[in-house]
Parts: sequence; structure tokens; C-alpha cells
Amino acid sequence: QESTMATVMMAAAVCALVGFSCPACGRMAAARARASSVVACAAVAASDDARVIGEHVRLDELSNEQLVRIVRLETTDEETNELAWRCLGYRRGASGAWDASDAFQKFRLKYPQPPDLIGVTRTYSKEIDEPVLRANQALHRSIPMAYKQGLKTQLKPLGFTGFKLANLTPNMTRRAQVTNWLLYYREALHGRTFGDVRRAKDEARQLEEAAAAQGVRAAPTGTSGQHVL
Repeated sequence: QESTMATVMMAAAVCALVGFSCPACGRMAAARARASSVVACAAVAASDDARVIGEHVRLDELSNEQLVRIVRLETTDEETNELAWRCLGYRRGASGAWDASDAFQKFRLKYPQPPDLIGVTRTYSKEIDEPVLRANQALHRSIPMAYKQGLKTQLKPLGFTGFKLANLTPNMTRRAQVTNWLLYYREALHGRTFGDVRRAKDEARQLEEAAAAQGVRAAPTGTSGQHVL
């Protein structure tokens, strides 16, 4: 068998040298590609199982007592942004620049630099505010339906009952949405490995597909396809 494989490999080398393509070489190339893909996937899985989400974020920073300060407008916009960025996986280097290498995939690809999620300029013209609005919406959409009521369940005992509609501002709305995501992050992501979260996402996708096959309409937000990974 080893002799046969050596012969095939030699033939493939000759074919490549003279620029000739034969079916056997094509099949062998495809097999090598599949094997390489399997090895690469295994390496990614092993890496994901070794990486823990939130290693640089302390849980006390995400306590209800700390998070309620965001919706009570007791934190600055910059502080709120930075906490969310760190939870998303962005890291500030020694130079002060932010690095997206460890950020969640969806945000890393779309936002190589951490996006303003609050609107620090408080300027709401479309050309300035549109990117802020879209980034905030992307964050909010990634919260699974089971965690959408985090503000009510977690912060109501601390006296937060929501904002009055008459006094509502974009800044308040975005603070609430960021806080809701931080509550979800604390409960479902922080301290878990990327592998665990990816598997949970895959399970959610399978459940969604099964529900869709039975004619159940998908939720508008919080689906596995909108996950931060």
C-alpha cells in the first residue's frame, strides 16, 4: 500500500511538472484539501476550547450595582463605551490604541476599531449618528430572546423601573440597550470558553431550523445568526 501511494505521489509530481492534469491527481488533491480542512477545523476547535471569554473583565465591574449606574446616567458615555468594548474583546495597548485581535468575530470583522455605541458627541444628524445607531442595533440584536428582559429582571430590585417616554433621549435608549447586552454577556458569555459558546450557538441554530421546518416564525432579533460570534 505504501508503495502504491508512493507511486501515485510520484505520478502527481510528474503531472505537476509537465503541466498535465489527470483524474487520479485531481482526486488526490481533493483528498489532501479535505484532510487539511479537517486538521484546520480541529485546530480551531482546540483553540476555542482553550480561550476563555472575559479574562480581562472582572465580574465586579458587571454587578447589578455597577450596571444600574449606566442607566441612571451616573457613568460617562466614554466609560460606558469602554466597558462594552472590553466585554466585546477589544484590548487597549500600551500606546492607548485599541486592538481587535481578540474581539468577537462579528464585531472584529465589521469594526476593526471599537465603535461608538452611545453617541459621545450627542450630535444626532444622520451623517454623524447613523454609524452609532447601527453599531448599537447590532449589539442589541445579538441578545437572545431569553435575555431581552434583563433590565427588568436584574435591575428592577435596585429601583430601576425604566425611563419615562416623555423624557426619553437617544442617549438613554442606547445606555439601556448596552446595559441589557452587558447583563446578557455576564450571564451567558463571561467565563465560558469560545468553544462552549460556539456549540451553544450551533444548538440554537438547529432548534431554529427545526422550528422553521414546522412553520414557526423566527424572532426578529436574538437569533443565532445575529450572535456576536
